[in-house]
Amino acid sequence: MSFSAHSESNFEALFAHNASPSELTQLSKQLAPSAQAKGLFTQYRLLKVLKKPLVSQGSFVFSKQHGVIWQQLSPFETTLILQAGRLTQIDSQGQVQVSDAQQSASANQLSQLMPILLNALLSGDLPTLKQHFELSLQNTTSTNTQWQLGLTPIDPLVKKAMPRLVLMGEQHIQTLILFSDNQDRSRIEFTAINEAPLTELDLARFSPAIEDSARAAQ
Repeated sequence: MSFSAHSESNFEALFAHNASPSELTQLSKQLAPSAQAKGLFTQYRLLKVLKKPLVSQGSFVFSKQHGVIWQQLSPFETTLILQAGRLTQIDSQGQVQVSDAQQSASANQLSQLMPILLNALLSGDLPTLKQHFELSLQNTTSTNTQWQLGLTPIDPLVKKAMPRLVLMGEQHIQTLILFSDNQDRSRIEFTAINEAPLTELDLARFSPAIEDSARAAQ
């Protein structure tokens, strides 16, 4: 289904159905657990002031132990490294900026949210997800492998900025829709997901500041 078609839906039917324990158990069994993954994404940002969505593309690396690398390649390059209590940003010039939880409350919220989302869905750990969100569920049955999971943040600050999220997929996450408090929304499509063990190069990317310092010292 196209982005514009989904944009016409506010998923009221989904959020009207609270997920039961048995439904979450079935969804957890359906999700293929993984401690790591990498792949590609396409993000469509629909803003009220624009007629057409803004489109960006890139790649991601997920590690249950290390966090998430979110690298946008077009229309310009930028990288976010999301780890517990820390957000690292790398601009198109290669400049590295690190924000700690003590320095930026908003950075801490972001660095906590994405690893929790990807970790829980990729590893099938829905109980952890339930600690941070109220869950709604549709379309998961023994004969229907497509599912939609609605998430309402429990934390008031997160809920104010991001009142609702919708995840869709089968064995893996295929789509993430983020709703903002001003009625803008973003739709992220995940493709080419690879759950093979991460390479040494993948793991080195989680510490760009250390890597840059070592290179400068040579």
